[in-house]
Amino acid sequence: MLIAGLILAGIIFLLIHFLRSDDTGDSSIPYAKCASYPIVGHLFSFLRDRRKLFLECSKQYGDCFRIRMFNQYFTMILSHTDWTNVVRNSAFQFSATDFAVQIFDISRVFHGRSDYDADTHRLYIQHLKNREGLRPIVTQFVRQMRELIKNDKTILEKNGNTSEWISSGLLEFSHHMLYQPSTVALIGDTNPLDAEDDFRLFDTKFHYFLIPFPRWMASLLLSREFQARSRLNEFWPKTLDPPGSSQFHRDRLEMFSNHSQWMPDKDKAALQTAFFWASLGNTIPAVFWSLFYILRDPKAISTITEEINTHLPAVPLDGDEDWTPEQLDACVYLESAINETIRLVGTIFMTRKCIRDAQLILQDGRTVQFKEGENLAWFAGASHYSEKFFVKPNEFHFDRFLNKKADSVPGFMPFGGGKSICPGRFFAKFEIKACLAMLLRYMEYQIQDTQTIPTQMKARIGFGIAPPTKDIPIIYRYKS
Repeated sequence: MLIAGLILAGIIFLLIHFLRSDDTGDSSIPYAKCASYPIVGHLFSFLRDRRKLFLECSKQYGDCFRIRMFNQYFTMILSHTDWTNVVRNSAFQFSATDFAVQIFDISRVFHGRSDYDADTHRLYIQHLKNREGLRPIVTQFVRQMRELIKNDKTILEKNGNTSEWISSGLLEFSHHMLYQPSTVALIGDTNPLDAEDDFRLFDTKFHYFLIPFPRWMASLLLSREFQARSRLNEFWPKTLDPPGSSQFHRDRLEMFSNHSQWMPDKDKAALQTAFFWASLGNTIPAVFWSLFYILRDPKAISTITEEINTHLPAVPLDGDEDWTPEQLDACVYLESAINETIRLVGTIFMTRKCIRDAQLILQDGRTVQFKEGENLAWFAGASHYSEKFFVKPNEFHFDRFLNKKADSVPGFMPFGGGKSICPGRFFAKFEIKACLAMLLRYMEYQIQDTQTIPTQMKARIGFGIAPPTKDIPIIYRYKS
């Protein structure tokens, strides 16, 4: 009875609170009535299928309209040109602190810490955006992945099964091949398998942490996921400086120490969880989708395999020669196929908050007024699937991005934009490319159903690269 009473009281509170919410946005921007419900607004439609929601609204209202989730209004700016102007305007800013608080339970002590922001930016430039800074991390990832494949093959050799086909799910296979090598290359030998179950649980429901539920309601609905997040935060202090960690990780720990006078230990652990998830949460499904699209396209698999054999040394699994970033860069068809895959599945929902009154001139000539505190948002799928930017946008063409600098392709913005663009995007691309190259070099595959394209987990669309709703069966074996 007590729980029922609390829930009823909470519902009454929410009804009163949300019915009192005011819409103070520019009246020239229409409110999207399609798929909107009393009290919750577009929340249910957003959770159910946000790609469908935004594309349907854009057909009725064009590239600029407003939606509501509970008492939060968002002005949707779907034009790639208009959104580029948004991210260049200092009046519209991404609140990384709010994002971190909701998802990773990081406190608000980071808000306004320009000294910490500057140190973090310096580390990203030094290690993740600089070729020489990336080189040792990429090299270590390749070594760790080769070691994993060698160990898996050794187990099969002991049983005399190296030539037999092995059954697996493609997503599970991608997770297995990426999870441990990536973690060890970046963070070191922390015994990452000890945190694997909690990572899976947290990652599966990661997107629900962003829903604007009251804290008490979120902890009730996501109790198992909250516990998994807590265990991950408790995992890192046990192995603060593991063997084999990257220089980037060591410099990051030193930076935490330099700010220890105001940074709680709890937040240091939460930042590690955030970094851990960011290194895997999108790259694992990216490997799944890239491998799926390449394997079902005979011309793609033939061209890319030939390219890998040409540019990447045929190093035995027990060899010690490394693939370099320059050699991976030479695999331009593989690079193009990865970008094309990300275009199809990397439909990010990007937000900005207006920090002072401002105006925005849209490409259609309208001038929109924004007041301090208003929210703006952009959905990548609106341009990624637009014929204005891409011919036959619903189809996979592995050479669509051939010899093109992806960051400058109009309509293509899967990693965000402006100052908040994903700092790890260069390492992520190298990691995905090296992983795919190694999987195609040492193994061969068969997908039972190449005609059916799996559906993405709709609730996850908008938060990076959504995994499939269910795994697809494959068989693979090691090449002789």
